Amino acid sequence: MVFGNYNTSGDDYFGGDKDENVILFEGKSLYPVVDEQTGETQWYERKGILRDIKLGTSKPPDYKFEINDPALDAGFFEVLNEEQRKKFLDPKFQKQLRDKSNEIITRENVEEKGQSPEEAQTNANTLQQNNRGSQPPDADVTEVANETLNDISIKENKKTRRSFGDFRYPIDMDPNQDVMKFTMLKYETKDLMTGGTFGFGNRDRVGPEGGARATGTVVLPIQSGIKDQNSADWGDSKLNALEVAMASAGLGLIGDQKESDAMDKILGAVSGNTAASKEAIKQAFVGKATNVTGLIKRTKGAAINPNLELLFNEPQLRPFSFSFKLSARSKKEAQTIVKIIRFFKQGMAPIRTESNLFLLAPHTFQIHYLLRGTGEHPFIGKIKECALTNMTTDYTPENNYSTLKDGFMTSYTITMEFKELEPIFNDDYETDTKQQFASFREDPEENKKLQEDFANGSANDPLSADIGF
Repeated sequence: MVFGNYNTSGDDYFGGDKDENVILFEGKSLYPVVDEQTGETQWYERKGILRDIKLGTSKPPDYKFEINDPALDAGFFEVLNEEQRKKFLDPKFQKQLRDKSNEIITRENVEEKGQSPEEAQTNANTLQQNNRGSQPPDADVTEVANETLNDISIKENKKTRRSFGDFRYPIDMDPNQDVMKFTMLKYETKDLMTGGTFGFGNRDRVGPEGGARATGTVVLPIQSGIKDQNSADWGDSKLNALEVAMASAGLGLIGDQKESDAMDKILGAVSGNTAASKEAIKQAFVGKATNVTGLIKRTKGAAINPNLELLFNEPQLRPFSFSFKLSARSKKEAQTIVKIIRFFKQGMAPIRTESNLFLLAPHTFQIHYLLRGTGEHPFIGKIKECALTNMTTDYTPENNYSTLKDGFMTSYTITMEFKELEPIFNDDYETDTKQQFASFREDPEENKKLQEDFANGSANDPLSADIGF
């Protein structure tokens, strides 16, 4: 096959410089050449009568774009300037390139190989994701199902709002006032099986500046009654000697050990066994075997020590509740209040997909207490990323229907209940806290030295003066 000025023998490639294979980028015409066996994709700039220029290569399964060695082939740097290179390597545009390749592979599977549209699409997805042209006859059903699920395109409804703006109440708030900042975030799932190991990825905590996932912010005065509640689930657990013996016997039998040998080993393991205690243990086993309970209690007036202990079960997710009364002093402030209410209401609503078959998770929120309106308050507990689980809006908080001239309510009260997406762990305090104040020392030199000790980690007190979470 011929790709521009590149000749390739055989039919082992998809794509080429036809108009239907071209994707436009910054006024340049780009096209892919996809290896039919490996899925490796080379991207070129079409130059017409001039020799086409190779920009680089994308390889499965991650399709990270690899630039040619500029010392051998300066195509990428020759075709694109610095700003264009940044845009080209942006993950969003890289996805567009991959989607274009998928479209070409699917179309040529249909037109040139006579495959059905469904089969062609499946083979295109498989080639790009698994570095092989098609599923083998003995492919594992579970693997095929998982790959199919991964290929499902779940796009949000076009009317979904992704930008909400930034609001403050009161609108003339002192910039140096202590405030609460609510940053709305696009929800992101955690990666599974990261690094080839069983487990979950991390969800990094967003700072007051917002970050790439931020879709809007609301800044409100800190209210009274702020609090947090850290908790962990612990429960009663019993494990008496009989249960230990039965477990040991079970393990012994699993290990191909005779039941009699396992029993003798258990009895011998009881330190200082007397004939009476051995008899009691035997009676306990008999009671279990015959489903007769209370033999020891009836014959000896005793009970086996249950070894009751409180054991850790699981962490708990922390809930947070906030209530704000919003009263307008002008039309502009009334409009801001209405927008703030809509900000939270629309942000917590689930997102429909284009097909209406799925529902996507609502936006989430990162809450910060800001000291003097800037950095995080070191003496109020920090909060991880939260979901807004419940919101109540009271339009007549004074128990009296009252409106302003333009129809706005004179006052609104909003009560919001949040819940953190993840539990608090011990190491969170080390990774997310930062020493702010080491001590209140009257001697300036002594206090300066102590601050330096904390900064370089040589202070005697290992705990930060921040509260943390």
